[in-house]
Amino acid sequence: MNATVRLVCLPYAGGGADVYRPWASVLPAGGELIAPELPGHGRRLPEQPLDRAEDVVADLLPRLGDPSTPLVVFGHSMGGLLAYEVCDALDRLSTPPQALVISAMGPPDLVEPAVSRALAEDPEALLDHVASLGSTPSPVLADPGMRALVLRPLQADFRLLGRARRTEVREVPVPLYTFAGDQDPVHPAHEVAGWQRHARRWGGLQVLPGDHFFPWHSDSVPRFLGGLVRSVAAGRTPAAVPPHDRYGTS
Repeated sequence: MNATVRLVCLPYAGGGADVYRPWASVLPAGGELIAPELPGHGRRLPEQPLDRAEDVVADLLPRLGDPSTPLVVFGHSMGGLLAYEVCDALDRLSTPPQALVISAMGPPDLVEPAVSRALAEDPEALLDHVASLGSTPSPVLADPGMRALVLRPLQADFRLLGRARRTEVREVPVPLYTFAGDQDPVHPAHEVAGWQRHARRWGGLQVLPGDHFFPWHSDSVPRFLGGLVRSVAAGRTPAAVPPHDRYGTS
């Protein structure tokens, strides 16, 4: 298929590309889903996981396809920070995406690195944290062999988050849309709203029902992304503010 627009979806800490594959069904004809696997994760499990955002971005850029094809970049949780860094890197190459969408993640100037660093160095606390969020099935965490496999990429990802804080505000030149869960204990909506300072073209914050993994509780986020891809393919962008914006966008 010759894609007219590519939707790039970047994973949360410890997550693999497979979590996004069902979202391909929401894309219009000509839309293509790219869900890159990070080193040390999923199908790339034998590789050494990377624990610096700049190294992950360097691995990602060659796998985003033809730079002349318009991109919409989405990231959830840690993937939101990576999406922001990818957008910045593409802009520096004079090939910015058409839109950036971030969910369940605050901006780099609001990241609390000490918490992530402490979890990265305490395997049991890290696995307990992951178990409390419900992203990893309980039988996986109960099996010692599987726990060891899960832990390796998780520790690398949390080391990455522990290095992610930046005090400067770097605006992205493309429309920036954000989502938050109304019961998210990790990155609450008021923190996600902080991305407005990083947006030259703020698309608003939509707060949805759910915890940290709210995009998988309903089809609201993938449907929004599908509509965004459809709009970009038609040469336009969606309305500036998604509905039910609870945090001002003035």
